[in-house]
Amino acid sequence: GGQVFGFGSSQQMRQAGMTWAKVQVRYNLGDPPSIVQGAINEARTNGFRVMLSVVGSPEQLRANPGQYFAQFAQFLGGVAQLGPEAIEVWNEQNIDREWPAGLINPASYTQMLSAAYQAIKAANPRVLVISGAPAPTGFFGGACTPNGCDDDAYIRGMAANGAANVMDCVGIHYN
Repeated sequence: GGQVFGFGSSQQMRQAGMTWAKVQVRYNLGDPPSIVQGAINEARTNGFRVMLSVVGSPEQLRANPGQYFAQFAQFLGGVAQLGPEAIEVWNEQNIDREWPAGLINPASYTQMLSAAYQAIKAANPRVLVISGAPAPTGFFGGACTPNGCDDDAYIRGMAANGAANVMDCVGIHYN
């Protein structure tokens, strides 16, 4: 499978051997889980399993991380009830384009992942929980800083904080 922006080429996708489609969805506080229903329906109508990559708002997260984690997890629990095959919890949370600068930290992300995992599995234990895939980068000299983190250091930091206990798969990017 792969990330798709629509299913206009579904025949070619199937010819290439794809059986999964990743669809990215942006969550904002107050959005109902039903915002993802169209993506699930479209994938299924075209014969694909669907992984929803759900990202949120860095600005909203910055305002109150603990409260945001709880609301994001509640949203993901509602999404799980709709029956996607998998949910990726955020995306590229190791860089300031996707996570608030100054707050980038694998321990903090693992707290969010833990809340999300519990909500998703309580709502639908069949849904796979995939950690957000860090952006591949060597920009930070092999380390984590409050403003960004190299992917290998970030994954090690997640592991050190128990992420393996709150996910079914590790999200990675090959780009």
